[in-house]
Amino acid sequence: MNSIKINTFILLFVLAQLVKTASSQNDYFADPVDIPIFLSGNFCELRPNHFHGGLDFKTQQRIGLPIYSAAEGFIYRIVVSPTGYGKALYVEHPNGTSSVYAHLHRFRDDIEAYVKSEQYNRESFAVDLSPDKKLFTVGKRELIAFSGNTGSSGGPHLHFEIRDT
Repeated sequence: MNSIKINTFILLFVLAQLVKTASSQNDYFADPVDIPIFLSGNFCELRPNHFHGGLDFKTQQRIGLPIYSAAEGFIYRIVVSPTGYGKALYVEHPNGTSSVYAHLHRFRDDIEAYVKSEQYNRESFAVDLSPDKKLFTVGKRELIAFSGNTGSSGGPHLHFEIRDT
């Protein structure tokens, strides 16, 4: 009888810790958009030649909606491509995750100026940049870009991912 009580206590303790961890992770990230979230694409959704790697948030069929960092961190990668994710930002967070924002119309002004300068220096529209981590630090809910329809996109939306880095 004693071992049943101990095992029940251990099980309840473990479950409580799991719930506490899950709820703290839920508070860690904020929505990257200020509009109601409706999905146009799901994680692992079967596509013609791959599984979808993130969530696609509808942007009310509009381009130019503000996009915010889901948590504090720094921008560690900026990509501009005529295909794939189009214009995309990658933010690394202190909790060991990173977030991805893709198919963007444009970046906020300081990031846009940095990218344009690098494009001219490299004489290339397509760039894959790794800025110093001190160059673009971001806070939770800080403006980072504007929604778009760039790259291999079928219409205006935000492709969003949270990755375990």
